[in-house]
Amino acid sequence: MGAVYSYLFGESPFDASWPAYEEKMRAEGLSNAAIAAFKYNFKMLTSGANLMIPGESIQPVESLPDYASLTTEDPALLKSTVMVKLNGGLGTGMGLEKAKS
Repeated sequence: MGAVYSYLFGESPFDASWPAYEEKMRAEGLSNAAIAAFKYNFKMLTSGANLMIPGESIQPVESLPDYASLTTEDPALLKSTVMVKLNGGLGTGMGLEKAKS
């Protein structure tokens, strides 16, 4: 009831709910890193922001170099690297037949 009351009277859903989540996680002995990660994701979820990537904004890669042809490492590329993991039946439903991770 307190979180609903707070939200109705100007507090954001995150601000109204977070203290109870944090208290429970600390009582369970979760690490500060785990709490911070959950806090970030919970704040994003409750922000109301549209977190979806529209399909029409995604373009296929035109070409990729063969792994065997790579000769040097460039750690700066990690800043623009994305990893997509398909779990459960999602990959199978998309037609993938081999291991997905």
